Amino acid sequence: MTSKSLHLNNSDFEVQNFNNDFLLIRAMEEGTLATLGKLLFEKQFDFIDEVIVTEQEICLKLNELFDDQKPELFTKLQASNQSVTNTYRLPIYFSDHDDWQKVCANTGFGKEEIIQQLLDTDFTVAMFGFLPGFIYLNGLPSGLHVPRKSVPAKYVKANSVAIGGKYLGLYALDSPGGWHVIGRVPLSILQIPQLPPLPLNLEDRIQCVRITAEEYAHINAQQLNLIAYNA
Repeated sequence: MTSKSLHLNNSDFEVQNFNNDFLLIRAMEEGTLATLGKLLFEKQFDFIDEVIVTEQEICLKLNELFDDQKPELFTKLQASNQSVTNTYRLPIYFSDHDDWQKVCANTGFGKEEIIQQLLDTDFTVAMFGFLPGFIYLNGLPSGLHVPRKSVPAKYVKANSVAIGGKYLGLYALDSPGGWHVIGRVPLSILQIPQLPPLPLNLEDRIQCVRITAEEYAHINAQQLNLIAYNA
């Protein structure tokens, strides 16, 4: 592994090269990785097969076209002065899932107090993964941070909304899960086989909207996606 420093897009980064197979890019200051990640993804360098962006680092999967001089190309990337982020309303039916007991016990708040705090919060898309379409949302008030389950649930329904650590999350697929489920959205977030399969981008803003069980059923019956709901 070799390491070097680069000044990219008016910020300083550490770039680690793992045998010309992967590059790991870490920011020297907070709040700069998402922008750089979008620039790298949009540039479509021919020596990069995959761009994986998290809040802590960017992982670039390289191919045979890469050489040691290629990272210098990153220094020419410039972010647009016009930030392109969208704001979406996310309708949530706050169900009576058993996980609410754990959330209330950990936070010391009642269910209605927690819901109101969520409705009052402007969330931003922090990153995607660990499953296809899973969305991590930043902005959860610190008083609502809840540790993930020590024993994950074997089955979480697709489009469940959950709290895990400092994030509010959205499961796009049926899967096992270690987060605490507090509700569901009546929209299909993951749109396969469309490309890209998610309508959201990093740093897009999300405003939670409370809906009733009847409204959930009505919206669900229309088979809307997130874009159509917000149109």
